[in-house]
Amino acid sequence: MTIEIRALREGELDAADRVYRLAFGTLLGLPDPTRYRGDAELIRNRVRAYPDGAFVAVSDGEILGVSLANNLGSLGVLGPVAVHPKHWHGGIARRLLEPTVEVFSRWRNRMAGLFTFPDAGHLRLYQGFGFWPRYLVPVMTKPVAPATEAREEADEDAAAGAGDAAARQALAAECHTLAATIYPGLDLRREIEMIEAPERGGVVVVRDGATLAGFAICHCGKGSEGGAQTGYLKFALVRSGAEAPQYFSRLLAAAEGFARRRGAAQLMAGVSAGRHRAHRQLVEMGFRTQLQGVAMHRPWDEAYDRPEIYALDDWR
Repeated sequence: MTIEIRALREGELDAADRVYRLAFGTLLGLPDPTRYRGDAELIRNRVRAYPDGAFVAVSDGEILGVSLANNLGSLGVLGPVAVHPKHWHGGIARRLLEPTVEVFSRWRNRMAGLFTFPDAGHLRLYQGFGFWPRYLVPVMTKPVAPATEAREEADEDAAAGAGDAAARQALAAECHTLAATIYPGLDLRREIEMIEAPERGGVVVVRDGATLAGFAICHCGKGSEGGAQTGYLKFALVRSGAEAPQYFSRLLAAAEGFARRRGAAQLMAGVSAGRHRAHRQLVEMGFRTQLQGVAMHRPWDEAYDRPEIYALDDWR
């Protein structure tokens, strides 16, 4: 079988999405693997955000695998990487990774990271490209509580999204400045742009007076990375310091309120165990682990995985 590794083309999004769902659904043992992540749309959103980081393995016009890279400024994120189950253990993933990993050099990312399941084969694959495991990463969920008068008052503590283009740009700039305090060059502005369409989510914020104290990029709605039933926190961060736990609690309550108003049933977030205080606070607030992976970094640098950093992210 002759296999070509090349950039993904616009007309191949559906086929790449099918391979992605089938691969991960099979890995997780779902009764219908093609229903992995339901109506959430990850491949299309990731390719739309970073089209120069998308690659496929093709044979006789059939998509056998897909590999994506994401550019967050000083941080590059690898994934998802998926191969059709009937072609597992055939070396396709390794071939896909070769051009994908090269993208991080072109983007001049200071560090690259990924989320994977702590399986010996997965670890060995990524170690071959210079990635080494650091901390466990639980992906956690919490049921969205029904509305009450007290919760509605808490919801008003934060604003979701922004108004016109100028207001959105100003908010993105504020978020950019805050993100740089935990990792110089970390840039979430493209991630924020990706959910400008209100039906796909919003940016939830908390303020200390006029100053931004925290923000959460929340996907929620059909066509988003969360889907219609999930408020999915792609990234969230609050200002470090003595008041960080209070800001974090306010931000999560506001994100839950946002998800509630959208009709979502659950709130979902990933957190590195290296950010121990944030992880522990999630548990205390009722979040429970649904699946667990491990973060791998290249080089083996902590990035912002420090106990005092109240940040959430999901590199799946």
